[in-house]
Amino acid sequence: MRILGTSVLVLLAGSALSQTTYDAFTDGKKIGSVSFQQKLAADGSKSVDVRMELSAGSQKLTLRTQNTYDSEGNPLRKFLDANIPGGKLQKQIVATFDKNGANLVLLEGGKRTTRQIPLVESAPRGNSSEFWMVRDRPKEGDSVRCYVFNMDALAWRLQTVHFRGAKTIEIGGKKVVAYLIETIGESSSKAYLDEKGVPWLIETSTTMLRRTGK
Repeated sequence: MRILGTSVLVLLAGSALSQTTYDAFTDGKKIGSVSFQQKLAADGSKSVDVRMELSAGSQKLTLRTQNTYDSEGNPLRKFLDANIPGGKLQKQIVATFDKNGANLVLLEGGKRTTRQIPLVESAPRGNSSEFWMVRDRPKEGDSVRCYVFNMDALAWRLQTVHFRGAKTIEIGGKKVVAYLIETIGESSSKAYLDEKGVPWLIETSTTMLRRTGK
């Protein structure tokens, strides 16, 4: 099963140090809510916890992830838990990373399996944009090209992230200054951040997240 919102979860990695909440929309219709919390450790690493409560008609889905990166933006560990109430779906994925690629442990329907998804050691996987505005101040025109492990497709995806600089957008009827980060790849997206790196708005081809607080 492809899990709604994976590309959005990747974008949330560049967010605030405190809990932030969003409304989630598809085709202009609200489908749920998102909350997340990010922490920077003393060694420069970063962890991001995200929880999504989504609904499609009468069906509800709870999606929880935790991603950890080193100080250079290299992935250390990714965790995903998807749950539909009533036991219709219970799925967990844990990915750890070494020079050979991603090492997976999958739990689904009570069955445990393991997989290894290789990536050549020389392939770039350090994503410095993980720390843009949160820790580092990029310049307009800065970009980073790297492989990111997609927990939905269970595959490495090449993407390029661009810092587009300051833009004026409207949120809740008010104009605000936001800093645009655009990701181009198999799943392209845009994230509009405040001066602390907290997204005001996130847009993908299928989903939009809009911040609910200040």
